[in-house]
Amino acid sequence: MKQHKVLILEDDLDLRDTLEEALVAEGFNTVATDSSDTVIDLTFNNRFDLYLFDVNVIGMDGFELLHALREAGDETPAIFLTSKKNPHEVVEGFSVGASDYMKKPFDMDELLARIMRFLQKKKQYSISGTITYLPESYEVVNNERKVALKEKEALILEYFLENKNKLISKDQILESIYKDEYITDSTFRGYINRIKNAIGKEHLRNIRGRGYIFEAV
Repeated sequence: MKQHKVLILEDDLDLRDTLEEALVAEGFNTVATDSSDTVIDLTFNNRFDLYLFDVNVIGMDGFELLHALREAGDETPAIFLTSKKNPHEVVEGFSVGASDYMKKPFDMDELLARIMRFLQKKKQYSISGTITYLPESYEVVNNERKVALKEKEALILEYFLENKNKLISKDQILESIYKDEYITDSTFRGYINRIKNAIGKEHLRNIRGRGYIFEAV
């Protein structure tokens, strides 16, 4: 089963630690910071399943941060955790692309329930009318034929799915998924070929010398 990855932006150290402890105990992989600038760097090189954002933080505020991410095409579900009480501020949070909004202090069990509600919505991706990808089991269902992918293959496919119809370089994929881990060219080509065989070569085009374009509905 996939371990969901959550990015936490919170300037209250005690609350940040509490959030991390609660999420890790539930099986989540967490990354936490108190700076919106750090969030920008982290989201450039990593893909997360959910954001938990405070509003009043170092650098641009949470509203400005999420607006910038949405403008860049980042559709990751985001929940604001804030002490702001003004209804106009709540409206502002949703207007910049928030998925949900919780006022401090909040109940941790309620937060966990809301988190799972958004993550459970991602049980499958549609690649075409007859092809879907199931992230929980790393499986592609192609015309009712199931193809099980290895973890790295699945992560590469998910990266393409999050960046469909865009030119993606090999370096971008390696930076997002492998980071400092070494991978040979032949191994990487093998992963790409396995993905093509699973979803159909017509959905993943190789642009010689530049990278790949993943085409899906």
